Amino acid sequence: MPEIQFDAIIFSLVCAISLSAGVLVYLKKAAAARRKTIHFPTAFLGGAVLFVLIYFINRLTFPDRPKTAALVNLALLSCVLALPKFKKKPRHRRLKAAKHPQLRVEAAALKRMLQIDPLNAFCFEKLSEIYEKMGKPGNALHAAREAIRLAPTVENKSRLEELKRKGYS
Repeated sequence: MPEIQFDAIIFSLVCAISLSAGVLVYLKKAAAARRKTIHFPTAFLGGAVLFVLIYFINRLTFPDRPKTAALVNLALLSCVLALPKFKKKPRHRRLKAAKHPQLRVEAAALKRMLQIDPLNAFCFEKLSEIYEKMGKPGNALHAAREAIRLAPTVENKSRLEELKRKGYS
């Protein structure tokens, strides 16, 4: 019987450490993606609570059902490791207009200028660039087409081709 206890202790330690480390790595990556930091005391407390919980659950279940405990721990670990892979990643990284108020201000200023001078191709060209940065591809294409209509220069045509190459249509 002491062999089973020793095996249960080793199994419980290894599973608890691996799951705790996996969760902490995931939390650190998630916080880095949001440009935030996880403070050490918070991470330590979360890891310690998770470690103790998994350790005691394994200590209780491993002696009676070792195969079930192993399968459950492997399933949990694979879920923790695979979770970042299942998250959707946007096809185009868009800048949020709310995070970049200067883009909204520039767009509003260009719109006012176009109300005064609706035949200004340069304003449409710059408005197309700003809309693209704001993540508004439809508006960017419309402004680029207006710039070409007013001034069919090579620069304006290449801008429209660039937008089409990026998948905007």
